[in-house]
Amino acid sequence: MPTFSRYSAAILIALTAMTSGACSSQHPTYAPDGRRSYVINCSGFMNSFSSCLVKAGRACGPHGYDTLKNTNDDDRTMFIACKLPEAQAAVTKPQ
Repeated sequence: MPTFSRYSAAILIALTAMTSGACSSQHPTYAPDGRRSYVINCSGFMNSFSSCLVKAGRACGPHGYDTLKNTNDDDRTMFIACKLPEAQAAVTKPQ
């Protein structure tokens, strides 16, 4: 009695294909002004540009982020810099 049928194999292959098409990545880096930043890629047919926005919000937390560069809708890559907390921004702002 086989435990792994053709039907199960087909479902496993379909799920693998769907998850491989839903790639997104987030790579930490630094912005030209020294702030912590990220390159966020949300390519794949299961993602939209809004999934990049969600990842950006999660990466920088409650202070938010500035979008430094967006690519086209086909590539769906963002370069963002996390905003500094108000107290820290006042210290680092030139007078």
